[in-house]
Amino acid sequence: MRPKGGRLSPDDRDLNHQISKVRITVEDVVCKIKKFRVCREFYRNDPRHYGQFWGGVAGLVNLRTVNRTPQFA
Repeated sequence: MRPKGGRLSPDDRDLNHQISKVRITVEDVVCKIKKFRVCREFYRNDPRHYGQFWGGVAGLVNLRTVNRTPQFA
């Protein structure tokens, strides 16, 4: 954490940069998951199939995410 009115050390700046890259990637994946209607609304189908829907959505999102170029240093 940055001291009030102060500056971060170069190591702290690098750590914050790495953390923000991971946070942005996670937020992007959560946003992609929420685009699927089954994940966004109340689930009204048979509760036994709920896991299958989530598995399908997770598989589609993972497929799109894996094919993306890596953003990590």
